[in-house]
Amino acid sequence: MRYAVKLLLFITIILLVSQEARSEEGSFSGQWEQIHSNASVREKCHVGIIRQGRFMRISASNGWSAIAETSSYGNAAYAAGMGRWSSYVEKYSQKAFYILLAVRGDRLMVIMKAEKADGSNQLIKTLFSRRTAKPLYDKR
Repeated sequence: MRYAVKLLLFITIILLVSQEARSEEGSFSGQWEQIHSNASVREKCHVGIIRQGRFMRISASNGWSAIAETSSYGNAAYAAGMGRWSSYVEKYSQKAFYILLAVRGDRLMVIMKAEKADGSNQLIKTLFSRRTAKPLYDKR
């Protein structure tokens, strides 16, 4: 009996430690900066993601926002959802789009299926890197 209790305690500790390490692997939440896109964009896009359970809210600096859902409440590497372009983005003004997100380490891949003004579909593929906090002043 004593052996079983020690074994259960050991397994519980291992699971708790490994869950903490895994939770860092696939974290969507945070600030992301564009490093590549197939869209003809003049300036880099910055994205902010706030995750609450299985759902996340995505806001972009270039005029779109979306809601996506993961398959689990815990660590997830993929999410899918819907979004809409702002009215001030002429090319896609007020158009809805599908969005797929995949995270691996400090990289986030976003694929959007958007409808252009002429009715044709366009796949926009963008790669982001996690933004690191920059100090307010340099101590040099």
